[in-house]
Amino acid sequence: MGDDDKLEKQIAIRLSEEDVERLETLTKRIPIASRNAIARAALRIGMAAIEEDPAQLLSPDAPLRKPRKKGK
Repeated sequence: MGDDDKLEKQIAIRLSEEDVERLETLTKRIPIASRNAIARAALRIGMAAIEEDPAQLLSPDAPLRKPRKKGK
């Protein structure tokens, strides 16, 4: 992450409990990196993988949004 990496924008995303647990586990395993830094790295790595092969979004294991239950 270079000088062009000014953190000027912010987004909010919803995560599953499993995703949060995985992020927390990585934060404990890599104490030198903040939770935000790990999440940003994961986002960049994931975006690079999708840019390389967009079909990954359609794979059965893709983390696509699950339909909401009625009443929520």
